[in-house]
This record gives sequence, C-alpha cells and structure tokens, in this order.
Amino acid sequence: MDALSDLLNSIRLSAKIYICRALGAHWNMQIIYRPQGIFHTVIQGHCYLRESNSNDLVLLQAGDSVAFPTGGAHWISDSPGSQTLDAENVVKVSGDDGLLLLKAGAIIVSAPDSGPWGETFQKGASMGASAEEGSPEDEQLTILLSGTLFYDSSIKHPFLESLPCFIQARSKSNDDLRKHETLTSLMVDESYGSQPGKRLIVDHIAEVFFIRLLREHIRKEKHSNGYMAALSDSHIGVALNLIHTETDKKWTVETLSRASAMGRTAFTQKFVDMVGHTPKSYLTNTRLMKAKAKLQHTNDSMFSIAETAGYASEAAFGKAIKKHFNTTPGKLRKQP
Repeated sequence: MDALSDLLNSIRLSAKIYICRALGAHWNMQIIYRPQGIFHTVIQGHCYLRESNSNDLVLLQAGDSVAFPTGGAHWISDSPGSQTLDAENVVKVSGDDGLLLLKAGAIIVSAPDSGPWGETFQKGASMGASAEEGSPEDEQLTILLSGTLFYDSSIKHPFLESLPCFIQARSKSNDDLRKHETLTSLMVDESYGSQPGKRLIVDHIAEVFFIRLLREHIRKEKHSNGYMAALSDSHIGVALNLIHTETDKKWTVETLSRASAMGRTAFTQKFVDMVGHTPKSYLTNTRLMKAKAKLQHTNDSMFSIAETAGYASEAAFGKAIKKHFNTTPGKLRKQP
C-alpha cells in the first residue's frame, strides 16, 4: 500500500453519488457549502461553473470534472446569463441530506436507486452522446454525476491541510475519455440494474472518480514544494510510502534516509521543507493516527495496539494519545 492509499483509509474516505439532469435552457443550481467536499463530472452536454467569491466562469464539457475537496459553495448553469437566476426551491434527494442545493429551472437530482436515475439512462444518455436529429429538447440535455465526500476532518494531518479548494481535470486525450467512459458506464450499468449491493458498488466507483482527480492534482503539483508534491517526490515520496506501510520493522530517521538515497541531514531538511514536520515527528504522528483508528474500529487489545505503535507500556501509550488527541485511549475506544 502506498502513502496516499493509507491516508485515504485512515481518514475513512467515502462518497455518495447522485445524478443531476438539467433539461432545456435557463437553469441554475447553487450547491451549498459542505465541509467535506463535493465533485462533479459531466456526462452529457455542457455547463458553466462559478466558484463562490468569483465572477470567473469555467466551461465544462463531456468528460470534464471538477472537485471542491474542502466543500466550497458554487453555482452551475446552462449559460453565463443563467448564473443570476433566482432560486425557485431546495432540492431534497430521496430523503438524503448529503446533497443540498437551490435550483431554478428544469433540474432533477436523484440517487442511483431511484426511478429518475434509471429513466435518464434508459433514454440512452451517455458521455459525449449526441442528441437525436430533430429533437431540440435532447440537444439541451445536460447530465452531471455529482459525488458528496465524507471523511474524518478532525484528524490534524498535512495531507488534509494541503487539500486544495478546487481541482479541475479535462479529458484531453482519447485515453482519458476512454477511462472516464469506462467508469461511467460501469456506474450506470450497476445503478440501472437490480443486483444486490449495487449502491455500495456505485459509491465505491464514486470514490475512484475523486481519487483520480486527486492524482491529477498531485501530478500538477509535482514540481512545487508542499505535501502533495512530497507524495510523488523521488526521495520524500519513498520515505512516506515506507512510513505508511510500516509493519513489524520500525523505521528510524537513519534507515529512512538510507532507503531514500539521501544523507540524514539533507533528507531531514528536505522532509521538513516539503511535509512541514520532521521525519521523527511524522513517524510518531502516523503511528498514533493508526493506533486511534484501531482503538475506534477494531477489537485489538490495548497492549497490542500500544506495542504496534512502538510503546513498551500502556501507560506510555496513554500519555502519548492524551498529548496528541487530548483524550484517553479508553474514550477513543467508546467513540463510534
């Protein structure tokens, strides 16, 4: 397992997917701020997106995706002129409050296990599909897949602190479009079918959509000097992967620097510059973060968890947990 995979497991990332179907002209939807993020991918048609506190419009076409990992409010419309339409009502999605938006115009938002979802794709809507000739209504059909994100935002970690407010990814090549369409087609097939477990599969595919967006952001940040760049750095990235996959072998700053093909001093300085923590403190924090997850989500004994985290006694482990999370192992164990 690599560092990013372990981090996403540690913060317990999950997602729920919805379909937004907008018909005709003069429509607008305002997505309300939600602290754990949302993303959209265009399946058919096009739309215009505007971020909160900005007048700049972004044209999104089939195959394009955007994400607001930290949940920024934004507006999506059929045209630049529709951005100022007054909201007509609040959308409530199948009793689920995960997605809250205000809308104007002919917009239907539904979950995968609801009727409108199946009806949309039964009509043959797919990414990049062209409308039938002579059907002006279909020519103005826009379909978005919108995913709401859920994760443990209470964890203090440079990864969460480095999450961008906005990510945009365009399908610039045929290969990008093919991968995008493969995921979309699988999601649609599962949603429209009646096989057991379809909602779980669909939501896991939504997680894949978001992780691909994160990868695109990490790729763009490769030559910068922050945590996202550290994940793919040829030296620090190696160390992060080793730290996050640590098992019985306990890493030290010395062994990490050797594995990263750097001298200890140069390694420590570069690690601090990119990650914002010393290698030693990051090692300790990662072990305690994993210990917290085990306390909350496993039945492992307190001593076993303490030992895995590198502590010789439950007392020393308890003090470290108290210092790091301002609570006790016992209280963490009782939390859901």
